[in-house]
Amino acid sequence: MSLASIAYGVCITTVVLFGLIALALSHRRQKHHEDTTEFFLTARKSVPERTIAWSFFASGVGAWVVFSMPAYVVSSGIVGLVAYSVSSGIPMFLVARVGSVLQRKYPTVMSLGDFVQWRFGTIPLIVVTLVMLLNMSVALCAEYTAIGNLMEFIIGAPRLPFIIVVAVVTSIYTAAGGLYVSILTDVAQGVFAVVLLLIMTIYVAVTFRPESLPTPLPETLGPNYYGWAACGAMPISLTCATIFSEGPWQRIWASADDRALKRGSLWGSLGLVVVCFMYGFGGFLAIWAGFPTSDPTGSTAFFDLLAAGKEHAPTWILVLVAIAAVTMNEGAVDTLQNAIVDTIATRFFRNKSVWYPRALVFLINIPIVFVSLKGYNIVSLFLIGNLVCTFCATPVLLGLVTRLEGIVTGISMIFGIITGFFSIVVFGYVKMGNINDGIHYTFVESYDWPSFLLPLVFSTVGTLLAAAVEGLIRKACGFAYPVPMNFPPVVFSEQGEEGSVSSGTLRDVEFAADKKKSDQERR
Repeated sequence: MSLASIAYGVCITTVVLFGLIALALSHRRQKHHEDTTEFFLTARKSVPERTIAWSFFASGVGAWVVFSMPAYVVSSGIVGLVAYSVSSGIPMFLVARVGSVLQRKYPTVMSLGDFVQWRFGTIPLIVVTLVMLLNMSVALCAEYTAIGNLMEFIIGAPRLPFIIVVAVVTSIYTAAGGLYVSILTDVAQGVFAVVLLLIMTIYVAVTFRPESLPTPLPETLGPNYYGWAACGAMPISLTCATIFSEGPWQRIWASADDRALKRGSLWGSLGLVVVCFMYGFGGFLAIWAGFPTSDPTGSTAFFDLLAAGKEHAPTWILVLVAIAAVTMNEGAVDTLQNAIVDTIATRFFRNKSVWYPRALVFLINIPIVFVSLKGYNIVSLFLIGNLVCTFCATPVLLGLVTRLEGIVTGISMIFGIITGFFSIVVFGYVKMGNINDGIHYTFVESYDWPSFLLPLVFSTVGTLLAAAVEGLIRKACGFAYPVPMNFPPVVFSEQGEEGSVSSGTLRDVEFAADKKKSDQERR
């Protein structure tokens, strides 16, 4: 039998097997948990530490690591690889820390959009929702593109049938079980992917016997401008992209308690760093050894390493890599499906039948699968989403600062986002000499550090300047600040029962929570 026949059959079997496991878990979930829209989207406080750790890990990796990490080495070298690997994991931990504060202040939020609507209002909510949908759609498209590339360029089989299989199977069990089942399957998918990576590592240790390794390192692999630029660009880029992905936030809501959240996110982040580095380092070794390359962009360098200088790697190891990629892909895809549905459903289907978000799971895949068939460059896809998230991140996060309540409003937040965007346009113009080439350079070509540092700084400065001007205008004209109560957080009555606030300010809510705590201590 040919490689295509074996790999195709085994990979489809793997996808279906995990799908059947997920459906079985979904059936069990319905016996123990109420089938509500909120639990479908948040699985609130139901997942213990070890499970959430594997979920943070499995939701972060995907088939993209097999292609993107080696491809990044081509221009950024070993320094860029380390920066990319560390930056892939640490943001998950940092966002979990921010989420811990957010959940403590607003315990009934079902998405980041809930907080934005409550804090800033409807127009900022629309902006943030669109940014999140763009970011997550790009990530989901990248996953479908990556698994399609694997089938077409490595296995030698058509991409469309397999992408459809992954989309349909993940949609079925995601629609059946929601976030809770997705998190449970993350455990099996994560463990399986790690075991397969260990087998591949042992294989490389045994077979990697290059004739010579150039010393010192070639300029493209050693420390270079793009590698050092990655040290500034990647932490900012991936942290901001993580903020505007609902997947990590859903795991924050689902964590059983604060300890499970913090420790689980730490272990998941560390695992993500190691796995990303291992795949990227495999590509680094293949390029360093001068093995024949099947793709000048370096995206297939990991497979060149497995071939060890020969025309093809053994069939059995390629099948193992394919299974590992498919496993990671399935975990990432169901995470993104849940995340996109959560973002949409909390806007339009709150307190409505759970069948609305279930139907959405299938509908969102149609346009994204279609775009993925174009085979766009995966690194470029991520660059677009990451840049948009970068100039939006700080204005949103400033809303968490209690001292800035009544100072930073929806108006100043939007102005900060606009300022951040124009800082990228100006940088691109200065770099390339005209606006069109500048936008192409910043949004499509390069992870250059000014492209990320400048919008981060200017969006912050723009937000604070706009807030100061707005404050002067309101004071001069006698205009009151808007009260952020579009989505009331939970507070407690004197009898200890949960209720909701219909008016007041953020400090009123915090006072109520402090009062309840002091009453309990007095008892």
